[in-house]
Amino acid sequence: MLQLSNLALRKIFVGGFYRTHAGMLVFVFVMLISYCLFINTLGTVMPDQIDFWQFFFTISLVSNPLIMGFYLFASILYAYKGLQYVTSQLALPQQEFLYYSFTASSKKQQFKTWCIVQVYLFIPVLSYTFYASIIGLVFGYYLISTGILCFQLLLIIGCAYLSLKENNRLITKNTFNWLVRISRKWNKPVFLWYSFQVFNQSKLAYVLTKLLSWVLISSVFMLFADIKENSRLLMLITSCIVVAHAVLIYQERVFNNRYLAFLPNFPFPKAKMFFSFGLNYLLLLLPEICWMANRFGLITSLGLAAFAFSAILSFRSLLLLDGIRIKGFLILVFCQFFLFYIVIIFGLGLILIPMNIVTAWLVFKGNYLNDSSLDI
Repeated sequence: MLQLSNLALRKIFVGGFYRTHAGMLVFVFVMLISYCLFINTLGTVMPDQIDFWQFFFTISLVSNPLIMGFYLFASILYAYKGLQYVTSQLALPQQEFLYYSFTASSKKQQFKTWCIVQVYLFIPVLSYTFYASIIGLVFGYYLISTGILCFQLLLIIGCAYLSLKENNRLITKNTFNWLVRISRKWNKPVFLWYSFQVFNQSKLAYVLTKLLSWVLISSVFMLFADIKENSRLLMLITSCIVVAHAVLIYQERVFNNRYLAFLPNFPFPKAKMFFSFGLNYLLLLLPEICWMANRFGLITSLGLAAFAFSAILSFRSLLLLDGIRIKGFLILVFCQFFLFYIVIIFGLGLILIPMNIVTAWLVFKGNYLNDSSLDI
């Protein structure tokens, strides 16, 4: 019986996880292999140093605490994705048989089985970790090499323990999270429902967006360190912030198509429909707006917020075009960002605010009732 349960666990969780995330895993694997085996160095490199530079990232991983920290953080994200997949599958009605069959064995046997499942899920990460550890041991970095491997094993044990607890938890009705419990008595405008959706169901996407926004802001400051007080620099930073939120803009359109498709049947003025959904982005951009107000003053931050709002309206209007998909949307976003860059560099950034709003309004007015569907 236990062997049958082990086979069922591997087919349900391991096979399903790799089918769901096959594209991401293949991309990362090919990128790492290409880097480690086929990268060419610039300049004159001695033959006995070629191997070192080809494995530079791997050597940095086991010798540089900062690179190691980034790798461990990436491992935590991978563990979170795997655990999220396991818990989501356990919540499905068709997997309830595991609660009545697999839990009949002892907790010790269950824990061993879940450890095996997690090892299968961690095979891509463990493979590179073993490879990096061997390189580190060869070059004499014993402490970090063994530390990374031990950290991976602790992640596996922790995920196995959480999976065990989830599988043995009594099946009860779904409970609302803290946001729903706090806000269920609030009067929620229909145009702000997407913001509640983000904080309720898409917290990881929101956090990753904010991290990307922070990285872009830091990069612009580093590249243009000599013009920190220049208004063109601030508008470039604001453009980067808006581009970092492109995925949330796309998901907002998907959310509206899926859950708010009835809104065109209501007698809302077009102008209200056009501007009201932008309130979501003012709310989602609140951390960046507060940062700008604290660093650059109220008047400057209001101008930058107006530019960000107009740019978002412009990006969002692109999703109304017939047959648009995520790939085409991102291409148009980066083309428009390049246009922003040219206009801002020539010191004409302020004209982008009315230009974005007018362009977005014309596209919205002509394609508001477009029935094209979106899939994320």
